[in-house]
Amino acid sequence: AVVSTQSTGKLAEKTQEKEDVELSLNRTLEDLREVQGNFNSSQEELSAARGQIGTLKEELNNTRVELMETKINLEMTKADLMNVTQSKCVLQKGNLTKWDVFYSPDYYNKTFTRQLYRKLQNTWETISSRLFGMTITDKLIELIKDLDDGEIETCGDLDS
Repeated sequence: AVVSTQSTGKLAEKTQEKEDVELSLNRTLEDLREVQGNFNSSQEELSAARGQIGTLKEELNNTRVELMETKINLEMTKADLMNVTQSKCVLQKGNLTKWDVFYSPDYYNKTFTRQLYRKLQNTWETISSRLFGMTITDKLIELIKDLDDGEIETCGDLDS
C-alpha cells in the first residue's frame, strides 16, 4: 500500500510534469508560429524593398542619361550662343547700320511689342535730346557707350 501510494504520488507528479512540458511545448509552438509568420512577412517586405530598389536604380539610370543629354544640350546651346554673340554683336566702327541696335540683348530674339517700341522710342528721344549741338566723334560715341554699359552688359559691352 505504501508502494502504491508512492507510485500514485510519483505518477501524479510525472503526469503534472508531462502536462507542464506539453503546455510549455504548446506555448513554444505558438511562439514559433508567430516568429515564422513574422519571418515570412519580413521576407515579403524584403522582396518588395528589393523590387523598389531595382525600380529606383532604373529611374536613377534614366535620370543620369537625361542629365547627360541636358549637359550636352547646354554645351551646344552655349556654343550656339557664343556663335550668335560673336557673329551678331561684334559691332565695329564702319560696319554699323541703324538697325544694329536690334542685336542688343534688349531686343534680340524678343517679340516686338508696344512696350519694346516705347523703350526704343524713349532711348532714342533721351539720347537725341542730349546730342543737340554736339559733334558726333569717336570720343562722344565711346562716352555714350560707357554711359549705356549699365543696360548693355553683353556682347563685350559693345566697346569695340
